[in-house]
Amino acid sequence: MRLFSVLVSGVCLLALAGCEPSTESGIAGSKYRAEIIRTSFGVAHVTADDFGSLGYGEGYAAAEDHVCNISHSLLEARGDLARHFGAGEDDRHIASDAVVRALDIRNQALSALRQQDRDSLDWLRGYADGYNRYLSSVQGNRVGSWCDGAEWLQAITDLDLMARMVLVAQTLPRMAGAIVAAQPPRHRPPRHRPPVDTAAVATAAEEQRLARAADAAALDGMGSNAWAFGKARTANGRGLLLGNPHYPWYGDNRFWEKHLTIPGVLDVYGVHLLGAPGVAIGFTRNVGWSHTVSASQRVVYYELQLVPGKPTHYYYDGGERVLRQVQVSVPVRQDDGSLASQDHSLYFSHYGPVLTLPGMPWTESTAFTARDANAGNYSLLGQWRAMNQAQDMDAFIDAHRQWNAMPWVNTIAASADGRALYLDNSTVGHLSEEAIALWRQRLAEDELTAQVYEERGLVLLDGSDSRFEWQNNSGAPIAGTVPFERRPMLERTDYVFNANDSYWLSNARAPLRGHSPLYGPEATARSLRTRMNVKLIEAGEFDIPRIQQALFGNESLAAGLLQPALAAACAEVEELAAACAAITGFNGHFDEGSRGAVLFREWLAAYPYEDGMRAGDLFAVPFDPAQPVATPHTLADPALALQKLAQAAALLESAGYALDAPLGAAQFAYRGERRIPIHGGNRYEGVANLMVSDIPDHPIALLEPTPVDGSSLLTDAGYPIIHGSSFILALAFDDDGPVAEALLTYSQSGNPDSPHFSDQTDLYRNKQWRPALFERAAVEADAQSRFELIAPRR
Repeated sequence: MRLFSVLVSGVCLLALAGCEPSTESGIAGSKYRAEIIRTSFGVAHVTADDFGSLGYGEGYAAAEDHVCNISHSLLEARGDLARHFGAGEDDRHIASDAVVRALDIRNQALSALRQQDRDSLDWLRGYADGYNRYLSSVQGNRVGSWCDGAEWLQAITDLDLMARMVLVAQTLPRMAGAIVAAQPPRHRPPRHRPPVDTAAVATAAEEQRLARAADAAALDGMGSNAWAFGKARTANGRGLLLGNPHYPWYGDNRFWEKHLTIPGVLDVYGVHLLGAPGVAIGFTRNVGWSHTVSASQRVVYYELQLVPGKPTHYYYDGGERVLRQVQVSVPVRQDDGSLASQDHSLYFSHYGPVLTLPGMPWTESTAFTARDANAGNYSLLGQWRAMNQAQDMDAFIDAHRQWNAMPWVNTIAASADGRALYLDNSTVGHLSEEAIALWRQRLAEDELTAQVYEERGLVLLDGSDSRFEWQNNSGAPIAGTVPFERRPMLERTDYVFNANDSYWLSNARAPLRGHSPLYGPEATARSLRTRMNVKLIEAGEFDIPRIQQALFGNESLAAGLLQPALAAACAEVEELAAACAAITGFNGHFDEGSRGAVLFREWLAAYPYEDGMRAGDLFAVPFDPAQPVATPHTLADPALALQKLAQAAALLESAGYALDAPLGAAQFAYRGERRIPIHGGNRYEGVANLMVSDIPDHPIALLEPTPVDGSSLLTDAGYPIIHGSSFILALAFDDDGPVAEALLTYSQSGNPDSPHFSDQTDLYRNKQWRPALFERAAVEADAQSRFELIAPRR
């Protein structure tokens, strides 16, 4: 065990970068005092007497583990990616910087800081100072990780941290490619909007970039499961929670685990995104919660009818309005290290930026614009702080009612007294009943409106008609958004859950109805993963071991519905004997040792993902809203299924895999130079424990796999996991307080040289959970190191 203290004295830490504080400390002239105890697996337990000191310890400890990723995230929020990393693939750094600058995220952050109370300001200031303290301890940029020696490792301020929060809350910055691509037509004759299937005017490469922007708007790559059980479904009559967020394994949006204590004020355990103070997913003594990405539409799209011959003028209630042009200059690092500026013009309607998406080009007659409900959402820190301090379910609900600031997530919570809560408190526009009725009419009559909704869930309104404006309500902190009382909420004594489908089926026996369509559809097909969640949840009484067994059982609903029929269809086909034997021998689970899992995956992925939710080539029996968990089902076309099985078998053999190869022969977590086989299913298979593979794009990945021809998933490095199950929490309550076990699947540190870079990944592989230590005595008993940080405040 390594026990020591660090005392800091002397000068203003921000003098390292010549920067000035943007706020004043609430405890001028006093000192930061924070204790950091690291327990097994590098978990940081930070104790302090006030929020400024808590932030100081939190920022220091987070920088120890993730200084590179945190610094990178703050560059993005400053609009400085291209300055340090060049244009990026498909000019993505330039696009990001241009949009951050055009939206003036920095000025938004200044406005947000002015709205924070003293405790939140001190928390942010302390976090920045603690981070800077770590930088000063390693001579500024000699951090020993993947960014060692980088010139962009710089001292930070509370303004940087707030800019990151503002950026994370909003959706439109994620669509930077679509916003930068929107330019007025030049030298083209006027025309009416062409038929939908020929509307695209971009090149194929541009179309792909725009499609990625649309995926980003839906937070593609981030999902989750969360279950909360009430007293009617638990062994001891108290609440029980599974938190299972599916988040990136690489980069800025990883979670970092912490336990934060201000005696008598705050005692909370859990995780938050890198560079964010507080806990986003976790528990206090009497309440635990998790988040899932909501199916709500935080962005609404508007079709503008343009004035003939004036492609930057649009009609509004019969009059003319002019698009606002915003010019930005983006410094771009060149191959020789020099900087060159690129100028960009972006255009804004009174709703928000003009953009272009597949099938939605800017023509002489039509343009498209969007409004983000989280523009002006500056209360994230206050919202989470109130949740972190909640000591019962009523206080937890009041935290949401007061702040109403969750940007794009559902909240699922359980309490010590046996209550289970589902709440979609994500922020969406408040449309009038008239506007909703008119939109439903457009769905029936306008081909493009119907297409973008059916294919991508986008809500497209008539931007030239004021009836589609958002309604202001005094009960909503953000102008034009839905007030708390009209957001979906369900409290039960049996269970609630969410797996990224809409609020409708938060309890399979008590569907929710009657909310704005911006919160997602009702009575529509659910994903196979949602249906698998229900199957697991409804299987009796639960405690922590039962939750863990259910999640890590890796049972595939797709296999349960389709494998028997597929095996029967190929039983008499001699040329498929080996493939049929592998399918027959597949146990229907996506465990490391499950033989035939790779073949079944490749067969299933040959169908479009959407076929898992409809009747067609894959399923014969269609979705029935009266049986939402049971439908669709039954293999539709055995002959087509055998054709796809033959193709999958040939693909695997050409890639060097045995037809009965187990999942562990192909699915890996790449942690530096280590390749760790891991369990879990992808989105096609209806496995609750989600693990999604793709091409990693991060320096610590140390591989550049090549896709295998004919497969949408397989590469020459197998299935490299890039996101999925991340912080997994199983929480119960007994007479003495919370009892929790957890895993941070990709491990606590982002530094490849740290002992905590892959230690929990090994635990995950072995389905081995570890205790989440909350009581002080347990923390002391497992202390691996102890710091006492003391420093003057600015």
